Amino acid sequence: MRQRYIIRFFLGILFGVVSAYATLFYLLMSVYEGQDVSAWEAVYWTVNRLTTTGEVSPDLVYSAAPIQVLSVLIQISGLAFFFAAFPVAIIPALERRIRGVPETYYADMNDHIIICGYSKVVESLIDDLISGPLTFMVIDDDIDTIRELQQKGIPAILGDPTDVKGLTLAGAKAARYIIANREDEEDNVEIVLAASGISEAEIFAVIDDISHAHYFRYAGASHVLSPKKILGAHLAEKATASWRDELFGAGELVSEWFIIEFPIFPGSPFDGLTLREASIPERCGATLVGIWHRGNLELQPGPASMISAENVLVAVGRREELLKLQELTRTIEVPEITERRHCVIAGYGDVGRAIKEVLDSQDVSSTIIDARKKSGHYIQGDATDEKIIHRANIANAASFFAASHIDRDNIFSTLVARKINPDIHILARANSRESTDQLYRAGADFVFSLSTIAAQMLAYMLIGDHVTTLAEGLKVLSIPVDKKLADKRLGRLRVRTLTGCTVIAVALADGSLMSNPGPDLEMKQGMTIIILGYARQVREFKKRFL
Repeated sequence: MRQRYIIRFFLGILFGVVSAYATLFYLLMSVYEGQDVSAWEAVYWTVNRLTTTGEVSPDLVYSAAPIQVLSVLIQISGLAFFFAAFPVAIIPALERRIRGVPETYYADMNDHIIICGYSKVVESLIDDLISGPLTFMVIDDDIDTIRELQQKGIPAILGDPTDVKGLTLAGAKAARYIIANREDEEDNVEIVLAASGISEAEIFAVIDDISHAHYFRYAGASHVLSPKKILGAHLAEKATASWRDELFGAGELVSEWFIIEFPIFPGSPFDGLTLREASIPERCGATLVGIWHRGNLELQPGPASMISAENVLVAVGRREELLKLQELTRTIEVPEITERRHCVIAGYGDVGRAIKEVLDSQDVSSTIIDARKKSGHYIQGDATDEKIIHRANIANAASFFAASHIDRDNIFSTLVARKINPDIHILARANSRESTDQLYRAGADFVFSLSTIAAQMLAYMLIGDHVTTLAEGLKVLSIPVDKKLADKRLGRLRVRTLTGCTVIAVALADGSLMSNPGPDLEMKQGMTIIILGYARQVREFKKRFL
């Protein structure tokens, strides 16, 4: 659709230019050469000059300087026009002709999810939907995006999702859910209005400014989500869960068994111990399946693996066992724990405000740093400046939130915060997946991106909590052992070699859970195998073993 408008734009310019130059030539020939030319002859001469072909009628002879200047000007205009039109309109049009037009209709879709508009949120959401129980499709008017999705085997059609016709082609009348996810909020309103008029589906609107949510509800949206608000609330809940005796972010593997990540706080009895010395299974019953070292995950850690305040533990156990483990990860050597609950928020946009709201609701003190002029109590300044961060009392803070909308600022402020307070827990916002590794290397303990958190929330609302997401893109999936896996030793399956996934636990038929199973364990029907891996690795596992 966009390319069609570009072609029409250039054709309109071409028509206007030819008309203007032909009229000038017609008038100049009459004034300076005393020669009356026909309209066709004027257009013919102009097109020849514009295309620089050099072919001219022998009857159109002139020597007047103004006409010669006009001739030169037309030739220069022609070169400029075609140099602009070829890369922007003509070459892409030829490519579309050669490569073909993507599919514009899927006839077999029913009770499905329609995603209107492709973005980073949708890219992350698709990772969850592919392994889910519902079919889905993407509709977008960008031909290159749709072609790329179709080449990857992802259901996608070319069309305008803001139009009733486009939604009808996507099967809106038979859909279960419709997601309005365009960058422009006006487009999303049009999608909601169009969808609510022709479909009984639940409509989700993904918007930037949560203060506009009521407009979308008036238009007919069933749910309105703001990725920035979701991310901010998630960061704050993650930072304070350990103090509230809550298993925030825990995923249920099988009945009564959970997996969760716990940060180690300075002063914890585990700080500076090996796993052998920590004796975690003996002290609380839970077991570790991994240890995060600033973005690097050590799977199946051994007795000599070290635990310190820079680590995040990945633990498996029953609820009571995990709550006991959580207590042991806290600071216990500081008499006044409220002093260590102070938080610093760098960046007070939509994400920062959401963080502040959660902290205030839990009576956790916080200091805000923002370079822009804001109302209320805050420190105005650059959070990448050591002097500014010192003013926020970061030396005595428990958590630091790098919440700027600029990844570079988040990286720099993380470096400064880690230098000033080596034991502080840093939770960072990543605005692109590419920045995640850099933030971990800078010293962040947890890094979450807008796209990942928003996609995780959408997936939960659409298909339920069948997949647990631990860190950036890392999935945990529980799969019942069927005939294809039964009566085979775990080592013979070569799960990690063939798929990249790791078997972190196996739920036995008697209801018990075996963490970090060995290669000699024989799979039996009635067991459940629990794997950990990135989305593409999980898909490879399902393709090979299910």
